[in-house]
Amino acid sequence: MKKSGRKAFTLAEVLITLGIIGVVAALTIPTLINHYQKVVMSARNKKFVSSINQAVLRSTADNGPPHEWPNHILYHDPESLYDWFDEYIMGYMKILKNCRHDPIGCIAEYRWCETADRCWSANGIGNSNVLYVFNDGSMIIALTGGGLNNDTGITTGLTIHIRFDANGYAKPNQYGRDIFSYRFTVAKNKFYITCDNHKNLTGGTVSTNNSRTYLIESCKTDPQTCSCLLMKDNYEFKNDYPYRL
Repeated sequence: MKKSGRKAFTLAEVLITLGIIGVVAALTIPTLINHYQKVVMSARNKKFVSSINQAVLRSTADNGPPHEWPNHILYHDPESLYDWFDEYIMGYMKILKNCRHDPIGCIAEYRWCETADRCWSANGIGNSNVLYVFNDGSMIIALTGGGLNNDTGITTGLTIHIRFDANGYAKPNQYGRDIFSYRFTVAKNKFYITCDNHKNLTGGTVSTNNSRTYLIESCKTDPQTCSCLLMKDNYEFKNDYPYRL
């Protein structure tokens, strides 16, 4: 009887092969996951800025040009800011939750961090901020800025600071990783959105006009400014981006 020429793998050979596959997977999967996170964060930031600009265009058709919109909002007053957002911006965007109507259930246990050791609970967010959750699960937390008239408590120019959380309630809820700081401004008869140019931790200002080298270092020391680096790079997270997403 003729014997078959086929040979079977031994148990040792199978185990060695599986071990090699496991090592390769352990080395490559984190890289693939991080790449996927970069793609998602990039797309959501780009979509957010584009959606805001489109909402402004639609709102302009109904309410006139942005420089004619009310630009005096009570400083740190959520009701005034909600009034403005509801009428001029959010009515033209796809919103899942307006936290004005259910602040406790909407905010839940949300916490956000400026750095790994500087974190705040959102329980008191209604004192000065407004919060909206979009249909894709991302959210914004907004705060009035601009010049403040100390006698009236009213802003004398329309600037709104925005924390955009690209994945909403999901962690890490940290600047530079899934939270990016933007600024809405109406100035010189024009509405525009840009990175938030205020360096909260180290003082001073930063903008997309700075060199890329400067923006990388700024992002490292003050994660609130990472949105400037992101905008400089056309919303792409390049290999030298300071944080792992």
